[in-house]
Amino acid sequence: YGILIVGFVEAIIGLGQLYGFFPSGHQLFKTTGTFLNPGPYGGFIALMFPLTFHYWLYFRKRKKILRYVFLFVGMVCLLVFPATLSRTAWGAAVIGCMLVVIYETGITDKLKDLYQKYRRRAVLCIALFCLLSGGVIYGIYQFKKDSANGRLFIWKITALAIQNTSLKGVGLGGFPAAYAQSQMNYFKEREASAIEKHVAGSPEYAFNEYLRIFLEQGIAGGILFLFLTGLIIYHGIKNKHTGAAGSFLSLSVFAIASYPYYLWEFLVVWVLLATICISQTEFSLSKFSKNRQIFIFTSFAVFILVAGLSICIIQWLSYHRASKEWEKIRPFYTMKAYKNIIDQYARLYPQLNHDPKFVFEYAMMLNAEKRYEQADSILLRGLRISCDPMFYNVKGRNYHEMGAYRKAEACYMNAICLLPERIYPYYLLTKLYADSAAGYPAEKMQWAASIVLKKEAKVHSTAIDEMRDEVEKILKEKNATDDKKN
Repeated sequence: YGILIVGFVEAIIGLGQLYGFFPSGHQLFKTTGTFLNPGPYGGFIALMFPLTFHYWLYFRKRKKILRYVFLFVGMVCLLVFPATLSRTAWGAAVIGCMLVVIYETGITDKLKDLYQKYRRRAVLCIALFCLLSGGVIYGIYQFKKDSANGRLFIWKITALAIQNTSLKGVGLGGFPAAYAQSQMNYFKEREASAIEKHVAGSPEYAFNEYLRIFLEQGIAGGILFLFLTGLIIYHGIKNKHTGAAGSFLSLSVFAIASYPYYLWEFLVVWVLLATICISQTEFSLSKFSKNRQIFIFTSFAVFILVAGLSICIIQWLSYHRASKEWEKIRPFYTMKAYKNIIDQYARLYPQLNHDPKFVFEYAMMLNAEKRYEQADSILLRGLRISCDPMFYNVKGRNYHEMGAYRKAEACYMNAICLLPERIYPYYLLTKLYADSAAGYPAEKMQWAASIVLKKEAKVHSTAIDEMRDEVEKILKEKNATDDKKN
């Protein structure tokens, strides 16, 4: 019931945001609940439907008051659910509820009887259902076509990264670096389509938790997790906890095209639903106390859980305090008053060195203060925790200012291979090739400059115009210098 209470509160908050009573967690979306994005919020609400449906069916012929209570909770969740615009969440809710329908209504036996009696009509109905399902899936795909293509491309690159890693995986948290390397190799070695180049990005998440687990934990870890997921759902059905099993199935389906296991809320729900699924419907204290091995194992598991939770809370409090302090000093970074805050960034670095934004800001300040060696080590850390090409761009600038021109060129080329449609690395290459101290031939500068001036920007901005103006000035200066020499 605790999960349903939290879900009901989330639904109320979402409705309040929809009608302007509560502030949203994201400036671009009206409905996010207590989350920062409508996607995870939709996924969380989706988990409520199998539970409410299960309890509504359970109390339908027992306690009418409770039946209406669960019906009301389900209706409130349903009111806010479409506003999340999460296609994955919609599918997850439907599949979770289907499990409840199959195992609590006896509909499969009825369908078998109908199939035996009206076989031809049944085949026609199945064919129509498949056509309708295909139409719905195609419509959902067209609803956010670029988003769908983007996720498909992320899955493709992640799958290629899995092929290139060892059986043990790249380790926990190794997704960004492995993904970046895989995407660079893909654009270097293959002829990518225009659509792939258009939708390519630098994602924080794999948008498929199973692919991420296979990449980070290896083949054995991925198979083990899939086996554990199936085992939990099986025991939920076997122990007649079909509501919890349906919600766990919804969460597992949602994880196919989202990132729930990055968020602590979903991890807590995962543990709670798994615990419900594997628990016996009829619990006997006397039998439990007689089985000493089970008692010892359970006590040890609880101890580990409490100890782990305590460590997580302590680390979270440390991170939260550091984040608050970071937010206070960030205005100085925006004003480029780096000398006032660079020591504070150094002090906060041990707590926030897994946050790409913090690491990037710290590296930018070190570069601006001409502390190149230190900036290089921080940028290296950034490349381990993020696949953003800006880390390569800044690393290249850092090398350029150090006089390591070949290393700078390599960084810029990596940034180009990572996201071929970006103009900024070509602009930096133009400046590098124009530097007489670097000793590059004029043809290279002309090549990079022509791309900056002619390449169509994915999103046009004033920054693009400024880069093009500066490149034109560089070309004029170089031409004037060449004329004087001649």
